[in-house]
Order: sequence, then C-alpha cells, then structure tokens
Amino acid sequence: MAKRNFKPVDANASLGSITFIRPAKLAEEGKTGIILEGTYVESLPNQFNDQKSDYKFTDENGGMVVLNGAGNLGFKMKNVNAGDFVQISYNGKKEITKGKMKGVKAHNFEVLRDEEE
Repeated sequence: MAKRNFKPVDANASLGSITFIRPAKLAEEGKTGIILEGTYVESLPNQFNDQKSDYKFTDENGGMVVLNGAGNLGFKMKNVNAGDFVQISYNGKKEITKGKMKGVKAHNFEVLRDEEE
C-alpha cells in the first residue's frame, strides 16, 4: 500500500468557499441591492421547511453560494435553468396586496438572467 500524504484543508483550498444567504438576515440588517451574481446549479429542499426550496449557485471565483428560498424567489426561479448565469437583487420586504396572504410582508427579489444577444 502506498504511503499517504495528508495535508490540511483550509480557507485557501482550491475548491473555494461556501456562502449562505438568508433573506431574514438581509431584512434584519436592512441590506438591499444585488446579493448574488453566479451560475445556477440546482434547487435543494429546505431542511427546516419542506414547502420551500433553497438555491445553489457557483460564483465567478469557484465558490458555492446557497440562497435560502423566501418570498417571490421560488416563483421567479421556476424560469431559471441549471447553467444560467443570473443576477439576484434583494429589494427588502413588500406587503402582499391580494390573496390569502394579503397584508403580510414578504421578501421581494428581482432575478435577471444573462442572455446572449
């Protein structure tokens, strides 16, 4: 059996990093604007709420970003395919004006897809 050569894995690892973005934290901190630019990889089941999905992306540096689903993000992500390069902005919370959720404030996102001309 060949001798193994173990080395420490740290922040400088070539695989990049993992960043988690939680809309609730963005709202709490009052952050709005572009929160992510990257390539969409896949949706994942949310581990705390089976009614929501989380979304996995890779950024331009090779890092992984997981964006927790909330508000209208799930609706907008239905039109995004794996491999699409997107820009996602968080626009704070907005009051729902109709339907069974009328009067409730929900996270509001804008999703833009890079399309070739």
